Amino acid sequence: MANVCMLLGKSGTGKSTSIKNLKPEETIIFNTLKKRLPFKGSQAVYNSEKKNLFNVDSYTGLINLLQNVNEKALHCKNVIIDDMIYIMRKEYFQRAKETGYAKYTELAQHFQQIIQTCENMRDDINVFFILHSEDIQSDKITTGYKVSTIGSLIDNQYNPVEVVPMVLYSAIQYDDKGNATYGFYTHRTMMGGVEIPAKSPADMFEEDFIPNDLSIVIQKMNEYYG
Repeated sequence: MANVCMLLGKSGTGKSTSIKNLKPEETIIFNTLKKRLPFKGSQAVYNSEKKNLFNVDSYTGLINLLQNVNEKALHCKNVIIDDMIYIMRKEYFQRAKETGYAKYTELAQHFQQIIQTCENMRDDINVFFILHSEDIQSDKITTGYKVSTIGSLIDNQYNPVEVVPMVLYSAIQYDDKGNATYGFYTHRTMMGGVEIPAKSPADMFEEDFIPNDLSIVIQKMNEYYG
């Protein structure tokens, strides 16, 4: 059973940048938007020639690639899916003319199939889902954050945060001089009256806020699970 972790947060808070300290020879990235990785030198170490960067835009295509990595890419220890929700969004637009509620159930089922495929991968693989968050509001006041999906018809049926064991929430903290520190919240907490939807196994992380570096996260997971 693979280690599965969700990286959730607003755009520009360091989710994709957290990849930079991983070993490219042990890492495979599935890119749903064909976007460039946001750190210097990324194109030289992650590309199609090295077979560690793949563009994919369907849930069936992604599942097939994940199964292939599991069975044949024995060198791979880390799998990144960035941004995973666009698999759902692209299928939604392809099926936009379909009426009724059945397609929303199917979209959620297809998304869950991806998660289950990842969970069933080898024990020595770490899988990271990168997802954007959006505000939860009450009377126009932000009270929390959730996964940005395709609307309430999905949200009422399916919450991806509930079906993964670990969620790190990316954010930026500023010191009294205005200097920014990019990092991940590791535990559910309240910040300025807003609930941060982070979670991790008990005692895996001592700190509530850690640097946005997946090599640190992997080290903690390896120490925790042995």
